Amino acid sequence: MKSAFIWLIFLPLAAYAQSEAPPEPTRNPMLLGMRAHYGFIIPHSRDLIGVSNSKPFGAELNVQWIETREARTSRSGVVAKRGFMLQYINYDNPAVLGSCLTGAAFVEPLIRPDRRLYGSVQMGIGVSYLNRVYDAETNPTNLFFSTPISFFLMTNVYLTYKATPNWELSLGFNYNHISNGGMKSPNKGMNFPTWNAGAAYNLNPAPIRRAPKTQDWKNEPRNFWYLHAVGSLKTVEANDQFPESNLHWLIGGIAMAGRRVGRISALSAGTEWIHDGGRRAELDRVGDSRSALLGGLLAGHELLSGRVRFTLHMGVYVHNPTRTTDLLYQRYGLFYLIGKHVQFGATLKAHRHEADVFDIRAGWLW
Repeated sequence: MKSAFIWLIFLPLAAYAQSEAPPEPTRNPMLLGMRAHYGFIIPHSRDLIGVSNSKPFGAELNVQWIETREARTSRSGVVAKRGFMLQYINYDNPAVLGSCLTGAAFVEPLIRPDRRLYGSVQMGIGVSYLNRVYDAETNPTNLFFSTPISFFLMTNVYLTYKATPNWELSLGFNYNHISNGGMKSPNKGMNFPTWNAGAAYNLNPAPIRRAPKTQDWKNEPRNFWYLHAVGSLKTVEANDQFPESNLHWLIGGIAMAGRRVGRISALSAGTEWIHDGGRRAELDRVGDSRSALLGGLLAGHELLSGRVRFTLHMGVYVHNPTRTTDLLYQRYGLFYLIGKHVQFGATLKAHRHEADVFDIRAGWLW
């Protein structure tokens, strides 16, 4: 899971710019693309080794917009693509793992975009449909997936060549993660890297200017704060004594404070307190009166790309009376700013390689 977020290493490169800039285009280029994928599955648990030997393969369709307006690129110092992709992956094991159809949104800062050969780092989040999931009787070895609808995260790197004004060719490496975010067990989740090759057609080609390198961001407010309300659902499974499965709410809040340290980088820290309704139900089943309230302290990095914000925080529990996991955890987030203050997004909490819960968040940014 941790290596799925290599953007912390690569993204500072995206601030580089090259050569004299051509005239500013009148509209943002739009591209339609396709890619072929071939990869492997990482057996991050001993329980998964027996079903991790297959080689996933598939195809992807995408639509991309390149943000070229200087008013936008001067704030971040990067030229970036934004878009959507639809991906089909066959896991090369139809009886156990089946196949997957995924839709995801992404943002993709470009490295040296004014050159014919340029690089990029892409990050995205979406939803996957899986046609083969865990079943205690008919599919007991598929511990990767237990719900047909799961969440999808990706971090990818590409090298792209502008073959003609209309055509681009690319080679890339994707790191993909699928998990139901702790909504139902088992929830090992799958990490499957893929190599890919593709082409994209530019519907309205235009020269790409390098992003202006200014220090204007230093004159803007550098400190920020935000409060988020948190909500999610978790399934408590049926057993011999309780024959019905039930959904329960996780609700809570988070308070964070941070400081912008670069055009696209910020550091932040804060605290979160969440009541785990699923855990409360499990404790009630065994007559345990201990609290299901979870409290943690968080600190980490935030990537700022226009209205989009990617967050990576490390957390430590300060209140978790029934803890059966590590003391430390990770939380990965994606947020979008509506207007000047309203934030909306989602985060995935994980203990090392295993996802714990996926939640939805909304709040206010100062």
